[in-house]
Amino acid sequence: MKKITFILLIALISGSAFAQNGASATGSAIVNAEVVSPIAITPVTNLDFGRLIGNEAGGVVTVLASSAGTRTSTNDDVLALTGNAPAAAKFNVIAATDYTYSISLSSTNELTSEATGAVAMPVTFVHNLKDTGNAGNGSTPIELFVGGALTVNSGQAEGTYAGEVSVTVTYE
Repeated sequence: MKKITFILLIALISGSAFAQNGASATGSAIVNAEVVSPIAITPVTNLDFGRLIGNEAGGVVTVLASSAGTRTSTNDDVLALTGNAPAAAKFNVIAATDYTYSISLSSTNELTSEATGAVAMPVTFVHNLKDTGNAGNGSTPIELFVGGALTVNSGQAEGTYAGEVSVTVTYE
C-alpha cells in the first residue's frame, strides 16, 4: 500500500510539474524603425497681384500658380499697366524620397488696408501641385507656386492692401 501511495504521490507531483511547463510559452519578434528626414517648406517669393485701379465696376483679378505668375481679370479696366509686376508666391518643399505628402492652404482670406474707408478684398488661394499624393525628392527642392483670385470691390478705396497665405505640407 505504501508503494502505491508513493507511486501516486510521484505521479501527481510529476503531472503538476509537466502541467506548469505547458501553461506558458515565450516568443520574440524583431523590432525595426526607420527615421526619415523631416518635411520642410521655405518661402522664396511673395504673391503679388500688382497695381490695380479701384474703378466703379470692380472685378476679380487672378494670378496663376506658376513660375510665370500670369495675371488676368474679369474687368481689364482694374489692371494698371505700370508698377510692380504680378507674381505667384513660390515655396521650396523638401521631403524624403518616395514618401508622399499633402498640401493645404488657408482656404479663403482677405487683403486689408489701413486707409480710411477701405473695405477688405477677399482672396481665394490655389497651388500648382496635387492636394495629396505628392512624392518627395530627397534633398532636391520641389517648387510649389501659390496664386489666387482677388475680388476688387466696386470703387475700391486707394491704398496698400496686405494679407497672408498659410501653406502646410504634411507627410501622409
